[in-house]
Amino acid sequence: MKESHEKNSIFMVTKDEILSCAGEMGISKEQVTDAVIELIKRRLALEFQHWPEIVKGLLRQVTACPLGLVCYPSCFWWQNGRCTFQRQDLPGAEDNKREDNAKEEL
Repeated sequence: MKESHEKNSIFMVTKDEILSCAGEMGISKEQVTDAVIELIKRRLALEFQHWPEIVKGLLRQVTACPLGLVCYPSCFWWQNGRCTFQRQDLPGAEDNKREDNAKEEL
């Protein structure tokens, strides 16, 4: 695969990865026929046909104002083209931080 294609790709499943999954499940490579690969391709295409909505939803979520406001350049927290509000000052932020630390320790 070309390096530029790799850098620009977000999600891709190769046949080797499918075979690796099969191996982890105790399924032999011989059982993963071309027909099975085609079935996987079709199923993934169906599952990801709504990827723009998924991406937009996630982008809205991570760029949402922590105060529930619509950010404008006139906002007090808006400086140098970004929100400077300290998210750790939000109620419950300490609980989220503890959960994140617990996940890292696992």
